[in-house]
Amino acid sequence: MKYVLLLCILTVFPALVQANPLRIQTGEHATFTRVVIGVPRGIDWQLGRAPDGYVLRLPTQDGYILDQFFELIPRDRITAVSQSPERGELRLSVDCMCHARATIYQSDYLVIDIRDGPAPRISPFELTLPQSAPEKPDIEMPQATERSFEISRNPVLPLITPRYGGESPPDVAEQSATESAAEPVQEFDGALEQEPVPDNDAALQMIAQALGESLGRGLSDGLLQEDLPSSKGDAARAASDNGMALADNAPLPGLNARTSIDTRAVTGTAPKPQTQIGQICLPDSDFDVASWGDDSPPHVQLRKARAALVTPTDQLEEGAVRKLAQLYVYFGFGHEARQVLDLEGTQSRDRIHLRAIARIIDGEPVAQDLFAGQVSCSSQVALWALLAQPQAPVDAQVDRTAVITAYRALPTYVQEPIAARLAETLISLGAEDEAMQVLGRQSAATGEDVALALADAALFDALGEESEAVEKVTDLARNDRRTNPEAMTRFFKEGTASGVAFSDADFLLADALRFELADAPTTEQLADAQFDAYLSVDRFEDARDLLQTRVGDVSPDDWATYRARLFQKAAQRQTDAAFLEFVWPEDMAQDDTETQNAVGARLIALRFPAQALVVMTNDTAGLLGLQQESLREQAMRQVLEQRPVLDPDLNTEAEVATANSPPPSDVLLAGNPTLRTSRALVESAEQSRETIRALLQTVPAPADF
Repeated sequence: MKYVLLLCILTVFPALVQANPLRIQTGEHATFTRVVIGVPRGIDWQLGRAPDGYVLRLPTQDGYILDQFFELIPRDRITAVSQSPERGELRLSVDCMCHARATIYQSDYLVIDIRDGPAPRISPFELTLPQSAPEKPDIEMPQATERSFEISRNPVLPLITPRYGGESPPDVAEQSATESAAEPVQEFDGALEQEPVPDNDAALQMIAQALGESLGRGLSDGLLQEDLPSSKGDAARAASDNGMALADNAPLPGLNARTSIDTRAVTGTAPKPQTQIGQICLPDSDFDVASWGDDSPPHVQLRKARAALVTPTDQLEEGAVRKLAQLYVYFGFGHEARQVLDLEGTQSRDRIHLRAIARIIDGEPVAQDLFAGQVSCSSQVALWALLAQPQAPVDAQVDRTAVITAYRALPTYVQEPIAARLAETLISLGAEDEAMQVLGRQSAATGEDVALALADAALFDALGEESEAVEKVTDLARNDRRTNPEAMTRFFKEGTASGVAFSDADFLLADALRFELADAPTTEQLADAQFDAYLSVDRFEDARDLLQTRVGDVSPDDWATYRARLFQKAAQRQTDAAFLEFVWPEDMAQDDTETQNAVGARLIALRFPAQALVVMTNDTAGLLGLQQESLREQAMRQVLEQRPVLDPDLNTEAEVATANSPPPSDVLLAGNPTLRTSRALVESAEQSRETIRALLQTVPAPADF
């Protein structure tokens, strides 16, 4: 008789639902958000576009129950929901690159999915619904006589199973099968035709509502299979074919449900998540930051957590320190979380991971081997493992879906400090779509700061829009009062690559930032970028002065590299007078052979062979050594050409040998321009040109010029 009663409930359930506001169940999935509405069978419905999302129109004037709409889903795809009962309209505000898809499930449920991505080319749900005046239904829906009750939300669909095993009496099975086959489901015609049981009307109403809510919730959570029997006759026929009413483990008539709990995990036989090389992934409980706090005000939560630290006997409460540290992490206070953990002095796996998360939030490095290979896990640890090694390449294939899912689950307090770093790391991996999701969520929620603006510029650059990226970084460095060494470093690097004409104000701002933050590690990067910027605009004197200020901070190898770039570029691009003045006082004995060759070749071209010989002093093997030897020979030939002509009547072999031998250094200096003479000649030539130019400007040009 229990199953006969249940079949009756399923038969009359749509009629009972009509009398009340339509209840809505929601569920969140990886690529879509699902909305399930219990509707009467055969009802007409329309779904179309609205200016801010989608609108659903149903012929009902009782409206919808929306009190628990956002209980299980975030406001990511659907940002708001409203209704117009007189029109039977439900409005879903959608603020994402999403599209709607709707269908009727088992004639009793309208399922609306807001799915990621653009809509198909031919989609009936992308059209605007025509305007229609509210209409009253011809049939007045019966109202429930008892107040509906609230049931506790349980993700597991409740099932009703037989209390006793064995076969049911044959007359009950036959009667249920006969009744099911003989009485098809009919549309509700305004009256509930069944024998009323006065004492059971309220109970029947409550059971029907509870069953409907459970079915809707099971469908929205993905717990119901798609192959449910289509009618109660199918269930009765299936029971009669087996020769029994229902066995102990037989499914509920007309239903086939499953639980969201992995039974293999419950029994301990389910495989745990593994990395791509087969290592066990770190447990989710150590990284479930979203569960470490709630929606109450932060000061209230912190006050309660601090109050629970000490017992009445002035002892630290067991576990209270870790909970307070987790709460600090939930609010994005990494340094405070580590200070709290220091109170206890206890080390454990979960505390080590908690400290690592706190350091990552504050932008501090963590041990590289702590999350070895964990970026390939399909769990929350993938996010923190990726942030722990921000410079590509990473040590394993990154599970991008797990990273984005874990990021979206974080509270806003944690998302904000890691968003820019996460976006830049994803961009370095070629994951532009995922980086766009991260930056889009932060821009909509908190507005841009310097780090987000730099990440946004990096995204433009990765998408091939270099000009927009340079423009964004330039505007940030020159016009934003919040600019910092990172912004100036990016400005110099990208400006050097794109040929930006740096001004005195740019270099003055960089000098001020380096002076203000002299001990910060970012100032070294800024100095490197500023050095390259000086070279890009041919300000070699400024580049040399900047290099001199870093004598004690640069290693010998780096020092040699900087000098090589400086003097090689100067030899290529400086004017003759500027080059001579720039390199003449330099002692280049310690510079590498390539640099000496570049400077020596330029001096030889300017007819200063003696100084070229002074510069080229290395004894190096290989091609560079051969090149320097050739340059020395050219310099010696120039020296011999510039020597005074000797008496041709040489009488002794000693005099001939003396004439053909290389001259000593004092002879070279005596027979050729010295440093002082050369510089005086250069300056005299410059002054002469200036004097001539001034005279020409004072004398008017002839009329027929």
